[in-house]
Amino acid sequence: MTDDMLRADPLLRRQTLVALALAAILAVVTVLLFHDWLSGIAAIPGTDLLLLRLRRLIGIGMTGSALCLAVLAWYSARKAAKVKVFQQWPLPGVRVLRDTPVRRGPAARSIGHWLNAAAAVLMLLAVATGLVSWRLLSLS
Repeated sequence: MTDDMLRADPLLRRQTLVALALAAILAVVTVLLFHDWLSGIAAIPGTDLLLLRLRRLIGIGMTGSALCLAVLAWYSARKAAKVKVFQQWPLPGVRVLRDTPVRRGPAARSIGHWLNAAAAVLMLLAVATGLVSWRLLSLS
């Protein structure tokens, strides 16, 4: 490992905080809307319709989760391939949230191996989540 240090980017920090705040607000609004929807559907007599709609909604949500996991797996594998090419972590030209030591050679390759392992685990989770989602949606 070298003594090189990649300095934090203050603009990236601000952008990240804004994105996280917007995501938190969106999550709260989504939960409130779901609560209203659930209260409305619970008032309908009979639980068969409620179970059918909940199963479909959960299946759709799981499909979205499986797609997100697959995208994360692809992104991790892509970064691992770039680490193999450049033999450096963080990769050249990136911005970081915190001051980060630059790793080269074997230390960078080790991070690349971990990124590949993470990609494999994420893809397995994506497939498993997709199968459960497919099962739930096929029962609807």
